[in-house]
Amino acid sequence: MDVELAEVRDFLARCAPFDQLPVEQLDRIPARLTQRYHRRGTVIIEAGAPNDTLHVIRTGAVEVCDPDGTLLEARDEGDCFGYSTLAYTGPSRYRMVAVADTLLLEMSKGVFDEIAAAHPGFRDFFGERSDRIREDLASARLAAAGGDALGTPVGELLSRDAVTATPDTSVREAAGIMTDHRVSALLVVESGRVVGILTDRDIRSKVVATGGDTSAAVSTIMTPDPVTVESRTRTFDATLLQIERGVHHLPVVEDGAPVGMVTTGDLLRLAQTDPVYLAARISRAPDASGVAERAARLLPLVGEFVRRGTAPQDIGRVITATADAATRRLIELAEADLGPAPVPYCWVGLGSQARGELGVASDQDNALILDDAADTTPGADEYFAALAERVCAGLDGAGFPLCPGDVMASNPRWRRTCSAWERQVGDWVQAPDADAVLHAQVFFDNRAVVGDTSLYLRVRSQMLERSVGSPRFLAHLARIACDWQPPLGFFRGLVVARRGEYRNTLDIKAGGIAPVVQLARLHALSAGLSEVSTIGRLDAAAGAGVIGRSDAENLGEAFRYLRGLAYRHHARQIADDDPQDNHVDPSMLSSADRNRLRAAFRIIAGAQGSVALKYRVGQM
Repeated sequence: MDVELAEVRDFLARCAPFDQLPVEQLDRIPARLTQRYHRRGTVIIEAGAPNDTLHVIRTGAVEVCDPDGTLLEARDEGDCFGYSTLAYTGPSRYRMVAVADTLLLEMSKGVFDEIAAAHPGFRDFFGERSDRIREDLASARLAAAGGDALGTPVGELLSRDAVTATPDTSVREAAGIMTDHRVSALLVVESGRVVGILTDRDIRSKVVATGGDTSAAVSTIMTPDPVTVESRTRTFDATLLQIERGVHHLPVVEDGAPVGMVTTGDLLRLAQTDPVYLAARISRAPDASGVAERAARLLPLVGEFVRRGTAPQDIGRVITATADAATRRLIELAEADLGPAPVPYCWVGLGSQARGELGVASDQDNALILDDAADTTPGADEYFAALAERVCAGLDGAGFPLCPGDVMASNPRWRRTCSAWERQVGDWVQAPDADAVLHAQVFFDNRAVVGDTSLYLRVRSQMLERSVGSPRFLAHLARIACDWQPPLGFFRGLVVARRGEYRNTLDIKAGGIAPVVQLARLHALSAGLSEVSTIGRLDAAAGAGVIGRSDAENLGEAFRYLRGLAYRHHARQIADDDPQDNHVDPSMLSSADRNRLRAAFRIIAGAQGSVALKYRVGQM
């Protein structure tokens, strides 16, 4: 065998399913293959076109899309495509596009059938792959159609046109309009745009109860600039928005013009037993034990989400919404006992809660930002220490364990005034030692949960401004992002632990999910972007030119897959009443999942290599 054929043979020996063939069979294959080069952007196989070739990617990358252009899977070195048409007669169901300069090894259908006849497992491998791609296509179409009741566009829930008033309508006239139309709220509209919302509660609490002037304009008592949703918004997203914002009425608009309004009742009638409403029930808990009792229902519901095929990012949002609701209710209960806060404050979720990516049994990370007046207000420190202690303990009881690193508002280091936080951020960025960078990366994933958001926005603005102007700080973040190594061996095979409690498993969080989070944070902060979610950061970074669009999309797909795999793993553990972890045994996965896992890890390793080169990580 000449040198070039030997190189091809050694390459195939590292690729599934060729690595399972007998040595003598593998030796005969290279001479029966052809090689073809495709420039980036070339359509290799068009949907609807015939194909009688198995393609093996020797170098480069290829995207598999449905006929409408929906990305189903990204393939890279060592992966195959084109096999679905070898198993049945007919044109290709998918569109295959080179997204990098790509060199392919091509096997004819005759050679494929000959090998498959001698080794049935060879054909079975590609059959599983074809089935999985068809499932992805069906899932994509199901998601586009809604999938279930919560996929229904909110516009379809509207039973009447928008009931409106103008800003100068009197309170008395507005009350008459609401009575005539039998509604509990109306939209305040000016120049065809929603400028406010007026509820019967506003009229009762702000006029009737106080003996106010009913001839006053509604603009004096309305809620200005209410959050709105487009009519095409999924009911799922509208419900989470209500929970996140604590509102009961959502104006529905089309291109900014009001078309109606949906209420909490409308959404509850659509799917009263749906898990997404757990957060709403928590918000009405009578005490901390009630919060814990209702939050305990979350764990078994993860399996329901997995069974439905709910997208991983949506599962994370529901778990996060549950944590947010528990936090808000616990703060309300604490204030009821302790009295009103002596100065304005903002409770901030950190880490995965801030990103909307909480998982099963994620521990809590949070902080308090206090008005600067807290330094001179008697009793302020004692008040907020007591409030934080109650809330953190309550979250622990509700299934969000105390942070092992003590990154919680109950720790005075994570409970500071606005000015103190600004100084702390400056210190972290200007003198980024190991501890500083570890603390900064937690705090820099932040989101206001409840309280005075102006305090949060002030600190966030300082944080973004300082991070952009600190190459040294960004270089340290890059080093951390590259330290989280995907479990791949020299030949890109999966590497499992060889001893200890998690023998024969690999950690998909430490080896896959965490590095993507780190990379996305680095790219976003380097451009001063305010996005917090991992997918949002990657998309925004691509838009800002910090990372290539295809690189961002590939990382995003790897992230979604790994999170979905983690939720499936957790659902099985919950069903078996086992403790939850992120250690997956590859031998328990289908061959399709093992290959997708390898592909995801390769994408991450490649992205880390680019970052290491850009920030000179090896030279730090």
